[in-house]
Amino acid sequence: MKKRHFLFSMLVLLLFLLLPIGQAMAATDTTYPGFRVEGRFLYDNQGEKVILYGMNKMIIWTDKDGIPSYSEIAKTGANSVRIVWSLEGSAEDLDTAIRNCRSENMIPMIELHDATGDWSKLPTLVDYWIRPDIVEVIQKHQEYLLVNIGNEVGNQVSETDFKAGYKTAILKMREAGIHVPIVIDASSYGQDINILKSCGPYLIEADPDSNLMFSVHMWWPKAWGYTAQRVIDELEESVAINLPLIVGEFGHMWDETESGQIPYKTILEYCYKYEIGYLPWEWGPDNNPQTFLDMTTDGTYETLHGWGLEVAVTSPYSISNIAERPVSMLSNLPAMLPAEPLPSGNLALGRPVTASSLESSLYSGANITDGSLNSRWASTLTDPNWVTIDLGSVKEINRVLIYWEAAYATQYKIQVSNDGITWSDVYIQYGGKGKTEDISLSAAGRYVRIYGMHRYNNSWPYSIYEVGIYGPESALSASVSPAIAVFDKNPEKQTDITVTLSPNTHTLNGIKNNGVALTSGKDYSITGTLLSIKKAYLAAMSVGTHRLTLNYSGGIAPVIDIAIGDTTSSPYIRPGRVEFNKTAGSQSDVIVTMSSNYNTFYGIKNDTVNLVSGTDYTIADNKVTIKKEYIAKQPLGLLRLTFDFKKNFNPVLKINISDTSPNSSIAPTTAAFEKRLPADIAIHLTFNGNTLNTILNGSEQLILGTDYTVKYDVVTLKKEYLSGLSAGIVPLTFRFSAGSDCILTLLLTDTVPNSFITPKTAVFDREAPIDISIQLSLNGNTLTGIKNGSAALVSDIDYSLSGTTVTIFKEYLLTLTPGTVRLIFDFDAGEDATLIISEKAIAEGLVVEFFNGTKTTQTNSIVPKFKLTNTGAETIALSEVTIRYYFTKDGIQPQSFWCDWSPVGSSNVTGTFVTMDNPKNHTDCYLEIGFTAGAGNLAANQSVEVQIRFAKADWTNYNQTNDYSFHKDADTYVTWDKITSYISGILNTGIEP
Repeated sequence: MKKRHFLFSMLVLLLFLLLPIGQAMAATDTTYPGFRVEGRFLYDNQGEKVILYGMNKMIIWTDKDGIPSYSEIAKTGANSVRIVWSLEGSAEDLDTAIRNCRSENMIPMIELHDATGDWSKLPTLVDYWIRPDIVEVIQKHQEYLLVNIGNEVGNQVSETDFKAGYKTAILKMREAGIHVPIVIDASSYGQDINILKSCGPYLIEADPDSNLMFSVHMWWPKAWGYTAQRVIDELEESVAINLPLIVGEFGHMWDETESGQIPYKTILEYCYKYEIGYLPWEWGPDNNPQTFLDMTTDGTYETLHGWGLEVAVTSPYSISNIAERPVSMLSNLPAMLPAEPLPSGNLALGRPVTASSLESSLYSGANITDGSLNSRWASTLTDPNWVTIDLGSVKEINRVLIYWEAAYATQYKIQVSNDGITWSDVYIQYGGKGKTEDISLSAAGRYVRIYGMHRYNNSWPYSIYEVGIYGPESALSASVSPAIAVFDKNPEKQTDITVTLSPNTHTLNGIKNNGVALTSGKDYSITGTLLSIKKAYLAAMSVGTHRLTLNYSGGIAPVIDIAIGDTTSSPYIRPGRVEFNKTAGSQSDVIVTMSSNYNTFYGIKNDTVNLVSGTDYTIADNKVTIKKEYIAKQPLGLLRLTFDFKKNFNPVLKINISDTSPNSSIAPTTAAFEKRLPADIAIHLTFNGNTLNTILNGSEQLILGTDYTVKYDVVTLKKEYLSGLSAGIVPLTFRFSAGSDCILTLLLTDTVPNSFITPKTAVFDREAPIDISIQLSLNGNTLTGIKNGSAALVSDIDYSLSGTTVTIFKEYLLTLTPGTVRLIFDFDAGEDATLIISEKAIAEGLVVEFFNGTKTTQTNSIVPKFKLTNTGAETIALSEVTIRYYFTKDGIQPQSFWCDWSPVGSSNVTGTFVTMDNPKNHTDCYLEIGFTAGAGNLAANQSVEVQIRFAKADWTNYNQTNDYSFHKDADTYVTWDKITSYISGILNTGIEP
């Protein structure tokens, strides 16, 4: 990849800063009704520029209809969902998945996931898209749909093959009548942005519609050489060639190691700065085994956590803070025409039902006579099973309609009875095909039973949507045509609903809606055989499907099913995001255009606080002016003002507040205060033309003259004020008349000062023994004794104290076993001090250095590396050397050890796990590394390296923060006293825990 020059980078940034913050508009195109691409941007059919900021969701494998996922994702403010789909998905299911996404005012981008990494399957994906039933679904939704041909098709694909394969795919899809924007993923499992840059312009030219976008999946971890700067460079180059790019997938890590980290914060920031869409992977749950990619715990907005919460809500460049839904997506879809009710005269309508069994309470027998084809009865998984309808009295029957669900009977009987006890077979079916069965027969009875003998699929129950029963009496009933209708509550589209009545000698006595009578002349009128339901009445009804029952003087009452919808556009504001600079001379009112779309405007809120109309903002016609004086009082960062219409999704104005005034500074920016030794703290100010307005502890203002004083450019924080604060970290905010605040971080402690010894280590030479002198810094404390393990040294025999000098007598040291001695100096207050005394021969022999191969706090494998150097004059046998690494097991699982490399041979390096009988601070176990005789010797002035790993048998994580030997900063070889080494079992270096 060619790197751009610094000048080019600045030019791109300058162009970005000059772009208006409001929504760009392009001329509308009447050729195609939906979204289309111009240059590198996507526009809707109203000409509004749209940057896709949304989510990936594995719809096909979780909630196939998108319920409730879509509504939960919509709470983030996302404007789009990349819908994971499969070749197994039916046209009907696809229609539902797309419609439900659009119903939440989000742009659906449907993709097939079946060819991930497999280039040979591209034609199979295209064959799915150009199936007539799938094309019909796409065309039905083409005003707002995008089609992502396939997820990450192909691994290593040449540019020649990539061009040829996708050109063929594009042409076939266009010829089939698909004219929505087509999205093409990069190869190499979506990660190769360079193939998009090299092939993208060619494919745009090859597309008859020139309506393509390209998607890179930034699974770009540190381990593969990707850095934040690499992300910036690649995005910058795509902008330079005007490539219509989106980042279709990315996560925060490739795996749970430091090298698996992905620069996702840079992706968020620079996608926003370069107006490139992004869709993180994945809403969750069900990313198994990579559960760390789940943005939610259970798929709900409330369980967003970790990086998911950051990318969706809290980051300045999160979806919540930058996504805008185009106006064309803010209206609701029209209501769908209800299913045609059963023919009028249905003797079974509303009659009581008895069922032999129920799959659950959701599927009761009453559902087969409620007149709805959206509810059903379902039995248990047994044979036989039946449902009985009580017609109320003996009826003549000549026709039965059965509307089966997919779980139908291949063998069943229709039986009748006058008493519900003795039954007569009137129809027997041995080759049932399900769906809708229209059966002619001749029978009479009060009770009609459908008796199932054999199910279509042994793993399915019997299941029926509805049953219609007809006879001579049915023909005498009144009817209505049509019996279904749709009403739109949009004030611009409201019309009366008119139907034709066929009374059939009966008189209409009234109309009821769920038992409530309509008022003749007000709610409806009749002219001849025409019935008109008034739009004023319909407009007052709730969204959903309602059933009107026409009550005649005789016969079975006919019904009209009316689906009530509302395509009134939601209220909106434009622009939705603006910049405000607090710098003097740069401040100006913020003016936005507001469209209420027949909704009542109640005011503007900053969180829960109402802005004051006339003071904080004004409204003239459709222009809303937010006063600069109000904005200037708000803190730096993103201000979210909600325009309250009492809707689920009220429009939000996002104001990015900055201040380019010269900043003041303070020195130092951190300070310590010990409450046992109180002293004033002096802070030096550099004003840069500003003045200090106040100092804040949270929201509490410090009092000038009492809590602090100011003289010239020095602020003195008074010890009396500081003594009254609780121990811990306290940030104090220095607020100036202009520019950014300065933060002083105070570390307040309330501890007894510790005593110290100098030096902390000493060498004792047995061949030329001398006393060892130690200097004490008592800090107000008193030395109460010295211990060697549990044995106390005897004053004036083993050691002497004169003033602040302790002398350890050579006579005492000569009595000790050769090796390293650890003497504990015990003081009456504060912490003990430790003196390490080593034998001269050992101290000058073997040095052990340590390098930490895995520095993340959570890791499934610990990777220490060691370097042993012989600094003495004599050769050391490695078989006599051992090294101990101390840690906590964080579990009881067995552990495994590997030596990855050593010049003495990996097989000559041993590792033994030892569980400590008496666990100590930050350790309950240690790994002892040793050498076999085959490792040989370590000559004078020579070194040897050992690189090892260890892990639990189930690869669960260690928490390294509580490991005694863990060193988070050891990224090169260092000496580390929490690693111990031994020669012939005698402590050589390090401090045991």
